[in-house]
Amino acid sequence: MDRFNGIPAIGFGTYPLVGAEAERCVAAALEVGIRHVDTAQMYGNEKQVGRGIVASGVPRGEIFLVTKVDPSNLGAQRFADSVKRSADDLGTVPDLLLIHWPPSDGDIDGPVERLLRESERGMAKQLGVSNFSPHQMKRAQELAGGRLICNQVEFHPLLDQSKLLAAARELNMVLTAYSPLARGRCMEEKVVQEIAARHRRPASEIVLRWIVQQGVVAIPMTRKRDNAASNLRAAEFTLTAAEMAAISALSSRNMRLINPSWMTKGWD
Repeated sequence: MDRFNGIPAIGFGTYPLVGAEAERCVAAALEVGIRHVDTAQMYGNEKQVGRGIVASGVPRGEIFLVTKVDPSNLGAQRFADSVKRSADDLGTVPDLLLIHWPPSDGDIDGPVERLLRESERGMAKQLGVSNFSPHQMKRAQELAGGRLICNQVEFHPLLDQSKLLAAARELNMVLTAYSPLARGRCMEEKVVQEIAARHRRPASEIVLRWIVQQGVVAIPMTRKRDNAASNLRAAEFTLTAAEMAAISALSSRNMRLINPSWMTKGWD
């Protein structure tokens, strides 16, 4: 499977899975071949994700595991303790630790410095951010001395994130796409269905291929084992330049965000 900045291109998102369902779905995703699992303190499922990893029987060293620090834990008094709890709940140190959202006061310096400190303490192998604007990404990467490898954001054909993608490439960071199918809405688009019919593949694979073909990581969530296996198959084919352009054109008339609030602060 392709990797971007060392991150497997197709992963498994775990929001909003909780409880036994989270454990079952993580195990199933790993059993069909997915090797990238994404969670967060905010999701309330880190224990179950850790149990699902164990239940899968896949060696820990083969799995790229991501978690994220909750906005309520970004302060100096809570950051380190929250990261320790995450590692305890997961049963392992994450491969990638992210700041989930920029702080509400807009001051990212302290949280980024604390993120770096956790890496120095051995509590994370690699570091990144989530929901950061281009301006915030640039500042964070400067503070981190170029050590941040990704920015996890909403990314799909119904949303033009070309400026953010260009900024990430300039900063030697990759984007990770959450809500990559826009909760199924992308698959309803006529152009996506036509391309899917031409390739004889599900519409979901077409959308995921459009994402990864741009060098963007995708972390779709599914409760179905067959769908998890299908998601992996997005790495098996290539879209033509014309097909890529046709899908990209959807954003010009569909600026739909699943989580629009992050766009309102710090955009530059």
